[in-house]
Amino acid sequence: MPKPLFYVGTAFCLFLAVAAVEGLTQQLHGAPLAFVAVHGNSVSTTLSAALGIVVTLFAGMAAAAILLRMAALLAARNLFAAFLTLFCVTAAVVSVAGVVLLQSRMLTLARRGTVMGEPVAELHFAAVMMLGYFLSMSFLALRPYFRIQASRFLSALVFFPLPLFVLILAQEMLVTGTRAPLPNVTPASLVYFGAVALLFFAIALHCIRHRHMFLEMTNLRELLESRVEQTNRERRIGGVAFE
Repeated sequence: MPKPLFYVGTAFCLFLAVAAVEGLTQQLHGAPLAFVAVHGNSVSTTLSAALGIVVTLFAGMAAAAILLRMAALLAARNLFAAFLTLFCVTAAVVSVAGVVLLQSRMLTLARRGTVMGEPVAELHFAAVMMLGYFLSMSFLALRPYFRIQASRFLSALVFFPLPLFVLILAQEMLVTGTRAPLPNVTPASLVYFGAVALLFFAIALHCIRHRHMFLEMTNLRELLESRVEQTNRERRIGGVAFE
């Protein structure tokens, strides 16, 4: 993995953790749910909102590169989990791109004074829900990697986002459905953002601590060849001792 991409991805993981904590703090003080340029039912028309759309796109791709490197390291032990992570991370990046492109369109309409219609809000809501689902699945698919390379706390924490997301989706579809572009603020959403923030922060610390695994040129063939050589060496030593 190239060094600039690794350090940029780690920095953006920390940035996502800080942004999630900031959003969680605002929600605890009674503010509506916000995501980049959308705040509740309104769209921000400031320059910072436009810059936030661009930063979000690059942050998503940089953080995805870190997760894909973890999937590559996991492939030698669990090929199914590696392919599942590849699919989920790719779908999450596509969802992020769709959300920010839709928000850029909404930002243009808001600056022209056009009222955002209900179909646009529903489309944005569906895109955000899809992003939350694939992000939760990405964390869950990487559990074998965290169980081997990281702590037990981190490997247990990756279980929380998916059930919390299912609870948020059930509340929106069955209990308190909203026509806003973002879901309502509920205790499940607060815990979800807290878990995601803690996960991104832990991933950034893990990358800094084990940066040699991300920076070294290691592929599946090298890992398998080293394992075969070690097995043959053990067999030769055992055979000599047996003779």
